[in-house]
Amino acid sequence: MLAALGACSVMALLLVLFPLSAVAADTMVPGNPVPKSASVPASSPSARPESRASSLTGDDLRVLRGDGAYADLHVFRPASDCSGVAILSPGAGDDRDALAWLGRALSGYGWLTVTMAHKESGHDSLRDRVRSGGLRDGLLVLTTDPEAYVDRLEDTGAALRWARAQCRTGPAVFGGHSMGAAVVMIEAGAKNRLGVASGDRFDGYIAFSPQGSGRIFPAGAWREIRKPVLLVTGTRDEPLDGRWQARTEPYADMPAGCHWLAVVDGATHFNFAGFGYGHGDIEARVLPVVRRFLDNLRAHRCVAPAPEVGVKFDAK
Repeated sequence: MLAALGACSVMALLLVLFPLSAVAADTMVPGNPVPKSASVPASSPSARPESRASSLTGDDLRVLRGDGAYADLHVFRPASDCSGVAILSPGAGDDRDALAWLGRALSGYGWLTVTMAHKESGHDSLRDRVRSGGLRDGLLVLTTDPEAYVDRLEDTGAALRWARAQCRTGPAVFGGHSMGAAVVMIEAGAKNRLGVASGDRFDGYIAFSPQGSGRIFPAGAWREIRKPVLLVTGTRDEPLDGRWQARTEPYADMPAGCHWLAVVDGATHFNFAGFGYGHGDIEARVLPVVRRFLDNLRAHRCVAPAPEVGVKFDAK
């Protein structure tokens, strides 16, 4: 496989080969089934989500983007006053359910959290590319398509504007997994080979399964990132053509300045999307680090978290 395919969520392969509902069901917390709420009609781009939806299930929303298209969002509301806003971008071929585990957790910490569906690079888009060009070429085309990243950043801007209208206090954080992590790094200011401009509209960034240098990022791409960043990978989080250590390159390249790296023992690429055997255990190890990172953003400080069993942690 080409190096660039590491930018695509490995889990996207299952989305092509198996029904979406079968994959989405695995995102539920074991023992606590979570039904989806009804979608908001396209004719109601600014409609409020239904009030019956809880903070566990979240609720669907469609909002207008700056380019005139619509962004499909899923909102997890905190039970009380918000501490800030968090916008989450899933991997290629995924829908917003892939990061529902994180959305639920962050809303429980008091953050108004929005996961994005990214219809231009979601399940249907990947399926169409695979059907027309084969698996290898379909993945490569999607994960190196500049327009796919521009669309994701348009979704991100629409989500951030909507969330800030609801929650005006606290910082804003942007998180993503796999291709979503590439979007996070581009937004944060990483240089890229796709010609996609950076916005740097957030106070901090979280990247699960980030990419090293290759077809998306040149060597040294992350040297100018100054804002706080948490990068998370695992010892089984291999790109399709390499070893997991390649995912630590962005951290090694960043200057000092509240930049953290968490390596979770045994964690796979699937686990960070909320899939795969043992993902609940992996999430339980990751969330304390994420929570401390968010607490630091709110307090304008950078205090490293206490060590977690099974998590190797570095900070600079």
